[in-house]
Amino acid sequence: MTIVNALLDVVLPRHCLECGFWIRNEKTPMLWCPICRMHWPDLRGSIGRILMQERVAMDWGQVGFRLREAEFLEEQVRRFKYQGDYWLAWHWGRWLALGCEAIPQPKARLVLVPIPLHWRRKCSRGYNQSEGLARGIASVWNLPVDSHLLKRTKSGASLTGLSRSEREKKLEKTYVLSKGKPESPRCVILVDDVLTTGTTIGMCAEALKGSGYHAIGAMALALA
Repeated sequence: MTIVNALLDVVLPRHCLECGFWIRNEKTPMLWCPICRMHWPDLRGSIGRILMQERVAMDWGQVGFRLREAEFLEEQVRRFKYQGDYWLAWHWGRWLALGCEAIPQPKARLVLVPIPLHWRRKCSRGYNQSEGLARGIASVWNLPVDSHLLKRTKSGASLTGLSRSEREKKLEKTYVLSKGKPESPRCVILVDDVLTTGTTIGMCAEALKGSGYHAIGAMALALA
């Protein structure tokens, strides 16, 4: 790959991130060639909505793919989550938005809210990966992103491997509202990178109750 092609890929990806195949697509930027996409599950649409609703008590939701069914996808999540690849998170957000069911209405009241990181973890990673995803979604749907609406007050070890009850106990009073009431009611779509038990999204939705912000849906790129 030449330096020119590499620079073009940053703005308008032309090479498949998995196999390196040159992608010829003049209208819609793509991250993967059609052949590679056939080897991993795409859960966007009605399937993703059902899977989200099974774990989170919300009317609307979307999930992108099941994480453990493709090693390549696990590697992608690690890259933007732990290695600071904001560009990759942004493009994954666009991919998620482009394949979703119809956006909830009324659109004028919608705002995307990424699940917050504690400031120590955000500093160590360089950015909030969920915010990167939300920014990608926003670029497709033309919605505002409020990355300061919620705040994580406690820092702790990873929740990986914990049951729902263990997560709920550990996350109690972890997420709080950091803003006052809006001038008019706003509908929130919460955005996270990986959905496990749904506890984190549930805790964030709970923190918004009575604030004038109402969590009506959630989006997660991957289902653990």
